[in-house]
Parts: sequence; structure tokens; C-alpha cells
Amino acid sequence: MSDELANNNRKHTRLAIQIAAEVRLDDGSVYEGTTRNMSFGGAFIDLEQCPTETSVGSTCELRLKLGAMEQPLNVSVQSKLIRTTEKGVGLEFMATSIESYWHFKNLMVYNSPESDQLLQELESHPGLAITPQDN
Repeated sequence: MSDELANNNRKHTRLAIQIAAEVRLDDGSVYEGTTRNMSFGGAFIDLEQCPTETSVGSTCELRLKLGAMEQPLNVSVQSKLIRTTEKGVGLEFMATSIESYWHFKNLMVYNSPESDQLLQELESHPGLAITPQDN
């Protein structure tokens, strides 16, 4: 097992994956950035401008922008903002559509140094709930 996976005491292994992303808060504000790391349970997003501390606990939508920047495939994940820093935000994943789930799962497995371990972990601790459709 790699040190990256072995030294992780979380339910979900975090992988250092940089993907263009948007964090959309329920108040309508949108923050653009890049993922620093992700797991099946959450992510940290590096942002140029960050929400305020008072936003912690609010629900939001994370949109991962996969593929070509001209026409990205948006993978939407309903999330909860659990932490803010001067560099970005920590999100806990709540739910996503089945289509977004499959894109997200493939992204994680493809970028994992030990995909079999990641899939076993997913069976033990699913993380995301599946909703009927994207918003």
C-alpha cells in the first residue's frame, strides 16, 4: 500500500487531484478555483476569493469542470461548506446524480495510485448519496 493511502486516517482516502471547479453557495454567490484534493467524502478547493466564516455550515454546489475548457463536462455535487481558510474551502459531499456519480467515481479511480484499495474503501463507506437527477 502506498504511503499516501497508508497514512490516511480518514474514512475516505484523499487524492491530490487538480480540477477546475466552482463553488456555488445558496445565496447565489459563485467562487471559482481548483481542487487541491478530493475523496468520496469531500474536497478542498483553492479559491482566489473565499466566502466568509459565516458561510460555514451552509449548503452549496460543487461543479467540477472536466474536459475541454471551451465545453467542459460539469459534474455537480451537493455539498456542505465545513471550513474556510484564506486559501480556500473544505467541503463535505452530500449527494449527486447517478450520471455525475459515475463521472466522479471514474475520475477518482483513474487518478488513484491504488484503485483496487479505493474501490474497496468505497464499498465500506459509500460517501455520496445518489439523487434522481441533476438540478
